[in-house]
Amino acid sequence: MTFNIRSAVRGAVQQLNEDTPGTVYVSTGRTNTGGILTPTYASVAAYLQVQAQDHDSIQHNRGLEYSGSYYTVYAYGDFSDIERPDGKGGDVVNMNNRYYYISQVFEWWPDWCSFEVTRQLNATDLAALLAALSNGANP
Repeated sequence: MTFNIRSAVRGAVQQLNEDTPGTVYVSTGRTNTGGILTPTYASVAAYLQVQAQDHDSIQHNRGLEYSGSYYTVYAYGDFSDIERPDGKGGDVVNMNNRYYYISQVFEWWPDWCSFEVTRQLNATDLAALLAALSNGANP
């Protein structure tokens, strides 16, 4: 028998910061049409525990300024960032009508995980987001 500390403190956390309903789009691979790769996803409804993350509000990278929007998310399930050797990952999260990319997984446990998300472009739906980013486009 294992002790699940997350389950033990969940009630107290919910009193201070309720879960946010959202959808996680789990990568199922990609299609190749005429040399254009298009990612494919399966949607999973999820309740996400979203917490602020300590990052500078402006990051300097290669002489450019980026305004950051990062969060740590705790969720039941097995979601992932890019795992090239396994050919999976690249999951996308939609919460509060905004899209986020899972940029890093912090913890994997048997029934939950925690990960960092990075805000993406505003889009009306996943197809519009993918179209804006299609074939490596930088809008």
